[in-house]
Amino acid sequence: MPFTEANGAWSWTHDCRVGPIEGERCAPSAPNVGTAQLAGNTWNLGGDDDTTGALRMAIDADGTAQVRGELSDAPPCTRPDCVAPEANTWVRGFPSVVYGLDLCSALTSPPQAAELQLPMRVGDIPSSLVGTTTYTAEPSHITYTIAYDLWLNPSDTRDPCRADGTIEVMVWTDHDAEARLPDSLRSANTTIPYAIDGVAHDGTDAWVVYSTNVYGDGATAPWGGTVWFVLDQARVTNGTVSVDLSAALAATAGLLEQYYGWRDFAGTYWLDTIAFGIEFGPTDGQIYGDTPIDFSLDLTAYCLVIGGDVRDASC
Repeated sequence: MPFTEANGAWSWTHDCRVGPIEGERCAPSAPNVGTAQLAGNTWNLGGDDDTTGALRMAIDADGTAQVRGELSDAPPCTRPDCVAPEANTWVRGFPSVVYGLDLCSALTSPPQAAELQLPMRVGDIPSSLVGTTTYTAEPSHITYTIAYDLWLNPSDTRDPCRADGTIEVMVWTDHDAEARLPDSLRSANTTIPYAIDGVAHDGTDAWVVYSTNVYGDGATAPWGGTVWFVLDQARVTNGTVSVDLSAALAATAGLLEQYYGWRDFAGTYWLDTIAFGIEFGPTDGQIYGDTPIDFSLDLTAYCLVIGGDVRDASC
């Protein structure tokens, strides 16, 4: 899509981290745009009454999804009602366009297209499921990553949430130096086909793989484990990027089975959510950093193409 089926503007703050501000309260869910949803997702943003500014998302007249972050300070959320009061990360939020199930709140999920209804067993996902995005970022005063965020669950539940066995797969297409993951989490390099501005690459060993909170025989931390694929040599701050997401899922299965002894990931796991957006945090990249935030991301197209390849996938 470009996002021509909706227009409007919405704001999220440390008080309204899930649904945007709606009058004097927080809306119960994020706004839908066709078969997707605009999620401000300021899940780890703290603050007090002196904090000014907001995370804003809007659809302009041309159908571009705009993300703007302007905050006077951005401490982590440590109150008891936070999603993860001890999250141990510089990330303050992940404003994104979400396809699939609204994690931990399925009733607020966007409607789904008939071609790709989630949850779907990993082994049933069509080969060459390609994600294609066109975006322009100005990440001047943040630590950031631009990424796909895929969530997978060891059952076909229609109401998935973070739990032991949940796997989050992040596919980074851009990041800054402060966001780099530590070498202690690095597992391997892997091959995932991709294209940048129409130029296709077979992706041989182009992606660095990291993982954390993943243990043997299907176990993870109580809130799930994470696998990252980082396109380290071809970071894209502006342009059109296509990534073979089915290859990323196959690489995830290979990692979990080879390094952690998991069995039949493709047959026993379901894909629940595919989101694309920007993680943001304070410029120092520190867990308790509290610098001002200033950035923008314009997403002019985002689509999931089934049965094509990265060379000609387009919206």
